[in-house]
Amino acid sequence: MQEKQLRRILVVDDEPNIVNAVRRELSSPPFVRYRYEVEGFTDPTLALARAGEQTFDVVISDYRMPAMDGLAFLKALAQVQPDCARIVLSGQTDMDGLVRMINETHIYRFVPKPWHDYYLKGSVAQALDYFATLIEHKRLAELVRGNQIQSPLEPERVVEQLLIVDDDPQVLSSLSRVLTHHSKRDDLFAAIRTEIGQASGTQLQEDQINVQVTTSPRQALRMAETTDFSCIVADYRMPEMDGIELLERFSDLRPDCTRILVSGQIGEADLVKAIGSARIFAYIAKPWTDFELKAQIALALSRRHMLKENRLLADMVKMSRQLG
Repeated sequence: MQEKQLRRILVVDDEPNIVNAVRRELSSPPFVRYRYEVEGFTDPTLALARAGEQTFDVVISDYRMPAMDGLAFLKALAQVQPDCARIVLSGQTDMDGLVRMINETHIYRFVPKPWHDYYLKGSVAQALDYFATLIEHKRLAELVRGNQIQSPLEPERVVEQLLIVDDDPQVLSSLSRVLTHHSKRDDLFAAIRTEIGQASGTQLQEDQINVQVTTSPRQALRMAETTDFSCIVADYRMPEMDGIELLERFSDLRPDCTRILVSGQIGEADLVKAIGSARIFAYIAKPWTDFELKAQIALALSRRHMLKENRLLADMVKMSRQLG
């Protein structure tokens, strides 16, 4: 029997019993697809210092900690280890904090306390699979550049297809107007230029964004069968089906489409579900600010573009090896 791969997990919680419980849970069978080596800290500052010495595959962090909250900790950790998958484990978060966790650190999963053992292990295993794919794409892309493998001509820029789903026609009109009426070409990216840096190679212009709208989630799913959408923005409360169910089903049809949830009223449990099952990229509260909406969609499109580019480069490496 093939030995399961070892993965390093960093656990940060100001309660020692929680750190020990997570370590015990991940260190006991069944191990799903991996074996885990778990290091735990009750002090986020010490955890950051350790992250400067040792690479981790996944970090599981509490939200409420006295010395440094989970949001500040994960943002600092991302500067040291950007490829470390981020999972938040907390029983006492607040809506503002949870939304900031989603939008500012792009956590992979939120696991509420008390947790179910299979859910915790399953979340960690899925995070490992997802981030391993991203890291492999990056590695192959760097290999292409480092070996100066000839790249095909830059394809003609395609129009990014955005889909907005809300049962209120006025909301659809307002969202569509925000995204398609700009006074300057760079308005969509101004809010995030510092964060994405050189990754802003997409440089979408006003005429390279096409917004489609519908009041029907079922119609949205039918549209996904024929259109390769880059991003979907869906309301949470709709009569045919809620936004979480829509985004779950949409991801089956278009897994590369980034998913953003908007709502004027949503509970913490449902928001946690949206992170876990629908894998949302961001959550935007109604009434939204144009600045936040543009920033989140721009960042989502930029990262999607990076993933597609890495896949293309990865295929080039494989083809080069076959020919060589």
